[in-house]
Amino acid sequence: MSKASKTPKKTALPAERKRATSRLFPYAKVAEMWAQKKTIPEIAKAIGRVGKGDDPYHSLRVALTRMHKGYKNAEGKVAKLPHRVSQKTLKLATKAGKKASA
Repeated sequence: MSKASKTPKKTALPAERKRATSRLFPYAKVAEMWAQKKTIPEIAKAIGRVGKGDDPYHSLRVALTRMHKGYKNAEGKVAKLPHRVSQKTLKLATKAGKKASA
């Protein structure tokens, strides 16, 4: 018996098995709704990003945090999502967060 006959044949994967692809995040739509003073749950439901578990809006809050730092808009330029709280409140919250983590 030859070696070739001992090895099992490799079969191709079934056609219905496909890899999950990531969805593009709608930065423009979120920025527009944020400007309209929509709440985080309202925005999450509108863009279909409501998760499961204890914190269903976690992914949207993370995206908003990144958008505050800067994101590319439709023209390809870096834009920053404005905060809804005063600069003083923002600094105090950041300071408290850093103090709590230390």
